[in-house]
Amino acid sequence: MIERISPLWLGIGISGSLIVILMLSESVLGRWDALLAGGEFNPLASVSSGILRDLRIAIVLCLLIGYLPAALLHVIRSGRRTVFVLQGALGCTREECETLAASVRLSARGLVITGLIGFGLAILLPYMVPPVPETPWSPSAWSPEVVWHRILSPLIFVLQWWFGYAVVIVSVRMSRIAKKLGHIELLDLAPLAPFTQQGLTNALLLIGLLSIWSLMMLETGFGWIMIMIGGGTLVLITLALLSPVRGVHQRICQSKETELGWVNGEISKQWSAFQNSDAGRRSGDMADLVAYRSLVESVPEWPFTISTYTRLILYALIPLVSWGFGIIAEEIVGRTLF
Repeated sequence: MIERISPLWLGIGISGSLIVILMLSESVLGRWDALLAGGEFNPLASVSSGILRDLRIAIVLCLLIGYLPAALLHVIRSGRRTVFVLQGALGCTREECETLAASVRLSARGLVITGLIGFGLAILLPYMVPPVPETPWSPSAWSPEVVWHRILSPLIFVLQWWFGYAVVIVSVRMSRIAKKLGHIELLDLAPLAPFTQQGLTNALLLIGLLSIWSLMMLETGFGWIMIMIGGGTLVLITLALLSPVRGVHQRICQSKETELGWVNGEISKQWSAFQNSDAGRRSGDMADLVAYRSLVESVPEWPFTISTYTRLILYALIPLVSWGFGIIAEEIVGRTLF
């Protein structure tokens, strides 16, 4: 099932369907009249409240509820596919790779624990976002838009913690798989690129989540929530990028240590011959060994390239672009409707 379902269409299908249902329900309930009668519209206002604010929040939640299961599915799928890409570097048979790929999975216990944490935080959320209603969990006090908030928020926080758990598990699993690598060719680290790609994929998915949450920065009352979510996500992005290649880093260090030990031993032998003019030795042997040692020492211990850092910088701009696009979109809507 993981391989058959497309994460892209899963996310678009869920978010698109919910947004259509939201708009239809607003029309059926006659909420558009109250929305359009709201008066002046200012997306950058210091105080934002009312039906329009609740509707904007509901739309963002619809985007999140579609993105999270798609991202969760993609993390597991990309982790399993990375194993097959590494078949040559791992030196394993197809059957052995399938066994390794199947080991990239989430435990039921971990899902239950992280799900409960997410659900508990969702229950506390209405008490942390001003203005705090007197009875935030009393259905009688909910407007039609707030109903969407109360239903979707617990699901979103559960899925978000599951997503974070999946990123951690897949990243750690990739690091452990790196220990099964055969001989590492220090002068050609290209076969290790799938580990770096896995880290970049995890980082991109987390940045995508942060980009959607950044739309909440347009609303008042979400300052501390965005700081907590943004800070936690940035920490997780760092771990998601480094964890898959941690095992590769250790193997590279081990290989460099082995090669340097060998070449230093050879240099010691040549040094004895070098000092003894009567001993037979070939001209240039010492220079070759010294050059090779310098070459081994220059091999980077992390499988990152300039392209890796460039992509990270571009990824970091996505939340800013998303936030700016949200401001422009709201300004266009405001000028069109009001």
